[in-house]
Amino acid sequence: MNILAIETTGAQASVALIDETGQVSLETSDQKMNHLQNLMPMVDMILSKRGLKIDDLTYIAVSEGPGSFTGIRIGVSSARALAQALGLQTIGVPTLKSFLYHVPDYKGVVCPIFDARRNQVYGGAYQWMDGQAEEFVPGDAYDLDELLGLLEQRFQSVSGQKEVTFFGDGIIPYRDQIEAWQQASPNNNMQVFFAADDIRLQKASSIARLALELCRSGNRKSLYDLKPVYMRKAEAERKLEGK
Repeated sequence: MNILAIETTGAQASVALIDETGQVSLETSDQKMNHLQNLMPMVDMILSKRGLKIDDLTYIAVSEGPGSFTGIRIGVSSARALAQALGLQTIGVPTLKSFLYHVPDYKGVVCPIFDARRNQVYGGAYQWMDGQAEEFVPGDAYDLDELLGLLEQRFQSVSGQKEVTFFGDGIIPYRDQIEAWQQASPNNNMQVFFAADDIRLQKASSIARLALELCRSGNRKSLYDLKPVYMRKAEAERKLEGK
């Protein structure tokens, strides 16, 4: 089995290839927001490095969102096109949940946040429980204060060590606000960390690892059922509705 994973929801596109043993290869673009130009050459490159042909692929997985609206559309459309050309099923992978697979041995809570502007984020929180990826706070579009409030509520029911690491592009504009939240009572007994630059953003290798788990549990679908997950309407749509 060979699963091709596509990640285009962030500024830098990446692709990964994973087999049934969990062996992962990764290719990442060094250009920002140039997904259309770089995606298929990276697919060719990763197949070549693994000594495979495109017909050796078994499933096409894609980071389904949230994230950049344009990036999500490019990724999902590319996955559909490849699946149609090759006659394969697809795997839609929740982008936020995939961040757990950046840190498979981490004992704390992983909280990815993507900057949606106007003090809003796409975010959620997840943790490893007995080797299983579990939801701590549902992934959704939030005001940042709302997401932090949900984290606070959940941590109040947790005994022992309370630790959360934030990921995503949202930690740059909102770091001060998150630190102020952590220092306020009753959160000052909580340990808050921010992911290092090399693991802070979306990665196709983590999309691939989650895709393998989804595949094993039967979460595969026709290309016609593969849908983008935006979590909110585009700015243009909201403006039209406001009129």
